Parts: sequence; structure tokens; C-alpha cells
Amino acid sequence: MPDSLPHREEEIRTLARILITSLKGDTPSNIMIYGMTGTGKTVVSKLLMKALQDKSEILENQYFSFFMDIHSTFMPTWLDNALREAVSFLGIEELFGREVIRDIFKPVKCIYINCQQMDTQYRVLTQIANRLTPFNDEDRLPVSGLPMDEVHSRLLGKLDSSDSLIIIILDEVDRLVFKSGDDVLYTLTRINEELSNSRVSLLGISNNLHFLEYLDSRVKSSLGAEELVFHPYNANQLRDILKQRSEEAFYPEAIDYDVISYCAALAAQENGDARKALDILRVSAEMAERDHSPKLSDIYVRQAQKKIEMDRVNQVVRTLPLQTKLVLYSILQLKLGGRIKTTTKEVVETYSNYAQRLDLTVLGRRQVVNLMGELDKLGLIQSKVISFGRHGRTTVVEANVPSTEILNNLHNGILSRLKGIRPRLIYNTSF
Repeated sequence: MPDSLPHREEEIRTLARILITSLKGDTPSNIMIYGMTGTGKTVVSKLLMKALQDKSEILENQYFSFFMDIHSTFMPTWLDNALREAVSFLGIEELFGREVIRDIFKPVKCIYINCQQMDTQYRVLTQIANRLTPFNDEDRLPVSGLPMDEVHSRLLGKLDSSDSLIIIILDEVDRLVFKSGDDVLYTLTRINEELSNSRVSLLGISNNLHFLEYLDSRVKSSLGAEELVFHPYNANQLRDILKQRSEEAFYPEAIDYDVISYCAALAAQENGDARKALDILRVSAEMAERDHSPKLSDIYVRQAQKKIEMDRVNQVVRTLPLQTKLVLYSILQLKLGGRIKTTTKEVVETYSNYAQRLDLTVLGRRQVVNLMGELDKLGLIQSKVISFGRHGRTTVVEANVPSTEILNNLHNGILSRLKGIRPRLIYNTSF
């Protein structure tokens, strides 16, 4: 994680103004951060959380020193020195007792949860509880199997026993809510009512600007979040970010400024995604290094962009359900056979033939069309309705991905049995 983030100074200042109250012992407002992928939401949040925890540790020691300075006027020098020496060996809490120290200062703890991975209420709550529990402690909550009331009870105990101000980052919280509902948000926004020694504040991160509209009115009310929007980077801003990172990663003679500008321009075309820009620069550098090239050139940048895009497509294809894969397989086989643009009828019939060969349940036309709609949303195919006037209209389908590479990816598992089998149907329709 970088020490500084160009062109996010205003967002950092805004977020810091909200969170700084935690260092005074107050519970900061809940916060919702919005923005497209690669706009710096997560890295800014993590950077600020690290700064808060570091500052909290410094202040805790300063409060202790202040506490000692006040009381040293009433104790002999030898005792004052002995106590300070004991603290350096044992720690403040061990020597004076947790209750005494927490009355002086309440530390800030930050817990980061990736809701794409922890996508149920059970997983989120157990993850929070376990982040407050030593790794080898027998009291850690299991990944499944407990009733929710027990999870809730044990979470409350761990939160309160931490005697801290706890900021919980819920990254991609929209994914969690869309999959599992907003019960977890309701639980966490009301949890302070059940705590005696600790306080909890939430920081949600979402790619969906309209996320709050999907929440129950009770959840929205108890969340009461301050909102912050991260706007996409432009090409000049991306260039500054890449320049900062390249100065840390490359020798000066190994990269030209023009190459950095080219990487920035490519990423700026796709919603100003800084993560994409950094990935292009990283992958192109890896390619140049493998070729023992002394300098990074535009050629490697173009190759890197193609590789990243194919990796993304292959990852999406690998996770598709079997029937959806078979529909895509049918479209790609038609394309490979010369049908660059094909009709819904051709796709349905080709799919049906393949499904019968594999002894799969053959889906009806409407179901196949629905799966084609899902593939269209993912950008793997493109559908367009063409009108023939009084002769009616038809939907034309075109694959947006390279046939050979994706078919090789699909030729695993049960679909490997279709290798070498071309579509049976031959059509003469032209568009």
C-alpha cells in the first residue's frame, strides 16, 4: 500500500475530518463511500485506518505518560522510575490493570471485511468476532454450524471485552446486501445499544451509487451515514499515479514517460480505473522482463492489455453455470464455422443438439434466450434486433470474444466430449 495517494487529497481530508473524533473518544458517524472500480475507495480507507490505529497507539502512550507525570509528584523518584521500567517490560495494561488504562484512553481498532468473500450475515459477524480473538484461541467462532443468536451473543461479548472504539469497513457491502439481505446492517447499526464498554462505527464501500435505495427504511434510518463519492480518474491523474509507482519500481532508463502516458490513456478509456492502469503497467513490465528487454515499450503495453482482457474473460467463463457455458459454446462454434452473426433460432437448435449429445436437460427456447441475455450483460456476446418489415424481425447474435481461445477454455469437464463436433446445421442467411 502506497504512503501517499495522488489526486485523492480532498477525499482523504473529508474522511479524516469524520473519523478524527474517534481519537477523542467519540464515536464517529457511519460513512458510505461510493465510486466505480479503481477509484481509490478501498486503498484510501485502509490508509486512513492504518493512520488512525498508529495514532491511537501513540496517544495511548502519551496519555499514560501524562498520567504518570501527574502522579509522580506524589511518589518518590525511585518508585516512579521503577514503575516506568516495569511498563517497558510488562506493558501498561498488565501493570496497572485494563480498567484503569481504559478509563484514561480508549484505543481505536479497525476491522476490514471483504463482502465479496464474506457474503452472508453469519460469515460477516463471525469474521468480526474472530478478528478480535487470538488466532490460536479455542474461543474462535467456527465458519458454520452455530445458531445466529449464539453468534450474536458471542460477538457482543468479544466487542465489549475489547474495550475499544471499533471501526468496521464493509467493502463491497452492496454485494452482501443484494445476496443476503440487509439484516446484517440492521444488526451492526443497532449493536451499540447492547454494548457497555465498546463502541462500533461502520464504513461501507459500494460501487453502486443507488445502494441505499435498496435498504429497508429502518436500516437506512439507523445507519444515518455520511456519504462520500469518489469520482473516476482522468488520463492526467492516472499518469501521475503511474509515474509515482514507476519511480519506485523501475530504474530511470528502463521506462519512458510516453509509455506511462499510454498506459494511463488506455485505462482512462475504461472508466478511469487506476487498478486497471497499474495492472497494465505491471503485466507489460513482466513481459518485457521475460524477453530480457532493457526497456519497456508500447508493444509490451498492447500485449499486456490483450492478456489482461483475455484473463478477465476466461475467469468469467470458468465461473458460468453449465447450461450457460453450453449456450456460449454453441454461439462460438457457429462463429468458428463461418456464422459470425447468427440468429436466435440457430443458437437454440445448435444448443439443443449439443445438450442431447451430453444427455443434459434440454432447455426451452425462452430459457435459452434468457441465458443469452445473461451472456450479453457480461459482454461475452452482443444481441441486436433486425427488422425485415412485413416479414417480421429476428435477433442477431454475435460473439464478442475470440472463438478459439475461449473454446479451448470451455473444453474441460463434460464439454470436452464435444471437442471436434461441429454444428449440424448449415444456414445461408446473410445480414
